[in-house]
Formats: sequence, structure tokens, C-alpha cells
Amino acid sequence: MGIKDEMQAKAQQAKEKLQGKQDEAKQRGQSEQERLRQRADEARQQGQRSFDDIQDEMDDRT
Repeated sequence: MGIKDEMQAKAQQAKEKLQGKQDEAKQRGQSEQERLRQRADEARQQGQRSFDDIQDEMDDRT
């Protein structure tokens, strides 16, 4: 029984370690996705500002 219990304990430790690694990878993925989303929003805002500037310039000419 001692060996069986020992093997189960090691299996449980390995399972917990794997779960921790998976959680860590998931968190990194979410952080990266949020960072990319923020960059896309900034790019959209910059594009909108540029468009508004051109539109204002065109309005000034007429």
C-alpha cells in the first residue's frame, strides 16, 4: 500500500503542477490579447483623429 499511496501522491503533485502551468499560460494569453486589443483601439482612435483633421481642413477650404 505504501508504494501505491506514494505513486498517487506523485501523480497528484504532477497534476497540480500541470494545472498551475496551464493557468499561467491562460493568464499570459489573456494579458497579450488585452494588450493587442488596446493597441487596436489606439490605432482606430488615431485613424479617426486623422480623418477628423482632414475633414476640418476640407471644411476650412469651403
